[in-house]
Amino acid sequence: MSTDVPSLPERATPGLVLELLDHPWLGLERRRTVAVGGYLCGLIALFLISHVGTRVTIDDVVLDSLTVGFDTVRTIAIALVTPTILLIPLCYAAWNGGPALSFTLPLVPVTIGDLLAGGYVLDLDVALALTVGASAAAVALVSADVRRLGSVRVWCSSEIDVDRLLFVTALAIVAVVGVGRFVAVAPAYVVEWYAPFGGLWIVAAAILGFYWVRWAWSLSVDRARSSESV
Repeated sequence: MSTDVPSLPERATPGLVLELLDHPWLGLERRRTVAVGGYLCGLIALFLISHVGTRVTIDDVVLDSLTVGFDTVRTIAIALVTPTILLIPLCYAAWNGGPALSFTLPLVPVTIGDLLAGGYVLDLDVALALTVGASAAAVALVSADVRRLGSVRVWCSSEIDVDRLLFVTALAIVAVVGVGRFVAVAPAYVVEWYAPFGGLWIVAAAILGFYWVRWAWSLSVDRARSSESV
């Protein structure tokens, strides 16, 4: 009689999670990706705790009014919203080069706020998040090439990750459509508030334009070489 004990099937979930964390569209280094993911989870937790404090009652008294702790949590959450929308995505893009996470970062606090409010509005916050997200995703393109080449002279390389370029271009198009809808319906004074941040589109357009021109040039060079070799 065999005494071998059948081995339990290996759990695939940890492997899938690690594989996802290692995806270059999220970030180039797992530890940095995990750090920013943990930051987002913490921010979401702060929003949820703050929301619970205004909804839950004990003996017909709102929980928020029973302790100053909820005020502190709400203050911290609000203080983190502005840098999360305007600054952290661009910093993360340059630091870890993940276009998908760079684009998602500014949308997280806006989305959580809309969900807790029970509705979606294409307002100034969403327009800013889309603008910063598109620019951050474009910066992530450059950051990934700088890390791969070990040099800031990315124009010297003929290798282009077309899949990444298509992905970032698609994100930029989605953001352009969203911001365009916002500008079309927003009051003039709100559009004026948005206008200074519109300059970020120059960054996104310049980077994407550079990469697409470089791709077209490399394609023409390859075709010329193949025609000469025939």
